[in-house]
Amino acid sequence: MVRKRFLQIVPLFLAIAMVVGCVAQPAVTPAEPTPAEAPAGPSELILATTTSTADSGLLDYLLPDFQAKHNATVSVVAVGSGQAIKLGEDGNADVLLVHSPAAEKAFMEAGHGVRREDVMYNDFVIVGPGADPVGIAGLADAAEAMTKIAEAKATFVSRGDDSGTHVKEKGLWKAANIEPAGDWYVSAGQGMGAVLTMAEEQQAYTLSDRATYLARSLEGLKLVILVEGDTRLFNPYGVIAVNPAKGANIKADLASAFIDWIISMPTQELISKFGVDKFGAPLFVPDSAAWRAAAAEAAPAEEAALKTTGKVTAETGWTVAQLNGFEQLEAEVTNKSGEVNKYTGASLVALLTEAGIAADAETITLVAGDGYSVDVAWAELKGCANCIVAVQDDGTLRSVLPGFPGNTGVKDLVEIGVK
Repeated sequence: MVRKRFLQIVPLFLAIAMVVGCVAQPAVTPAEPTPAEAPAGPSELILATTTSTADSGLLDYLLPDFQAKHNATVSVVAVGSGQAIKLGEDGNADVLLVHSPAAEKAFMEAGHGVRREDVMYNDFVIVGPGADPVGIAGLADAAEAMTKIAEAKATFVSRGDDSGTHVKEKGLWKAANIEPAGDWYVSAGQGMGAVLTMAEEQQAYTLSDRATYLARSLEGLKLVILVEGDTRLFNPYGVIAVNPAKGANIKADLASAFIDWIISMPTQELISKFGVDKFGAPLFVPDSAAWRAAAAEAAPAEEAALKTTGKVTAETGWTVAQLNGFEQLEAEVTNKSGEVNKYTGASLVALLTEAGIAADAETITLVAGDGYSVDVAWAELKGCANCIVAVQDDGTLRSVLPGFPGNTGVKDLVEIGVK
């Protein structure tokens, strides 16, 4: 009887306990499962560069490799070199890929950049209609070609955008002693592709980097190359990391990784192949320090065209190609007939600085291949900003020293002695 009554009241106790438990205990929300951490998204690198690297298709060809290796996206801002450099100055880009050596040097000296490396080069060409009404086709002197265009008042379309191409064009006008102005001179304020289109529409002349011109020729551009090969038309490209002090948004580590990648041998190999399938030659020539070192090691030794001897840290020699690799300066001298001759070449002072000229050097002796020599006081020469060694059309060298006696213009220059 007791057992039966106990069994009857147990459910009642259980019911009461459940009610009390519900009232007395706070509700507990079941814990949600912790989601797995989402993988980090790709970092964004802002690359300010020239229209030539974009219009030629080079960036579309190269960048997927970097993006895959570094889990990064590269946002490309393709403008003129001047505008790209301004973006860097303002802290609105992480890294620059440009072709304006003087502006790049100023950028670095002002502290806007923390690292600059050579990447590659190509060249500029003067293009125009196949009929060539001015008759500049085949000229070896780009400044002479510009003179003929100006004298004929033939339509010339300028980038007009402070790009590396525009800077080069202005240098050619300066070499020709011309300040272009008038209806015949059209300042477009546009990128290279747009300028080529305008020049074709107007049957005009223009200056273009070779890569963009060739890329556009595949799309039906009918303008032809009329002037090429002048050393003034050399077009080197450099890569620069923007100073991270510009702001917390600057991705210094990723910019440095980009530079390491673009100057590395695998990427330089990619550059060396770009365009070969369509044009039989690359549109850009690799030129990083690693590439040059590998090429020098692989190639048979080339005899130096010019050497320094005497009171220098190390007797140094340069091939013609190495001399052309220096910044090319312009110089003018007047011959005995009163004619003004224009030359471009490497700075004599820069060559002696690289060789390590002694602090107590007094005399520089310029020596020709036939033994002729002339002495110049180092105290006078070291202040000459446009005293150069020019490579002539036949491959021989010549010293060009504006303001110095005519006999200092040594033909077939082979040696610079320091006493």
